[in-house]
Amino acid sequence: IMAIDKITTPAVTDDSVTAAKINNDIISGSTELATAPADTDEFLVSDSGTLKRIDYSLIKATSPGMTLLTSGDITSTTSTIEITGTYVTSTYDHYQMWVRGKCAGDGINFVMRYRNSSNNGLISSGYGWRVGRIADNGGGSNSDSDNDILLTSPNFGNGANEGFNMVLNFMSPLSNLVPTSVHWTINGAGTSDNFQAQHGMGRRNDGTETHTGFTLFFGNGGDFANGTNYELYGLKK
Repeated sequence: IMAIDKITTPAVTDDSVTAAKINNDIISGSTELATAPADTDEFLVSDSGTLKRIDYSLIKATSPGMTLLTSGDITSTTSTIEITGTYVTSTYDHYQMWVRGKCAGDGINFVMRYRNSSNNGLISSGYGWRVGRIADNGGGSNSDSDNDILLTSPNFGNGANEGFNMVLNFMSPLSNLVPTSVHWTINGAGTSDNFQAQHGMGRRNDGTETHTGFTLFFGNGGDFANGTNYELYGLKK
């Protein structure tokens, strides 16, 4: 009977497992992840011939685009649409909001105010703004020192054909080097169902001040009507 010596030291030496010795189902035979990798999931790469691991966060695509941050559907009269510091963060420099709807009242000022840096209230002074009618309508309004930013001039009605659609850009709210600015375009109809196309710009006059969001509302106690909805997007850096 021939005795067989027991192996007491590793038989596999460094670099002895080559590509030729790996089964071709090494990937397809593994458990499927079935979701996008987490930022801390690790991949194996060859760094000039040296195997290293790398987190997914360092190799995932970061192409420019927009990220939906929040949306809402108003199913009963609501006095405000509020965007808070939950959504306005250092992840994004600029934001875009799409709003479509109607005021529950007729011919009421459509306005906005910024949230303060502490995210616990609205600023009610020190705004400059310009809003004008596009094309053959002509005219407009402006102020260099107001309690809020006026979004429509003249104001829209609340009849069957008098709802509005608006795209609003909220720019540089967390910068303390330039004023927080807002740019918008809006179309709807006045109280006599006369179509209006308007655009405007506004700012907080203090360029060192930061802001954690904004609130849209109607003056004189007006409300957003049933059927108003919105989406807020963050613009990727």
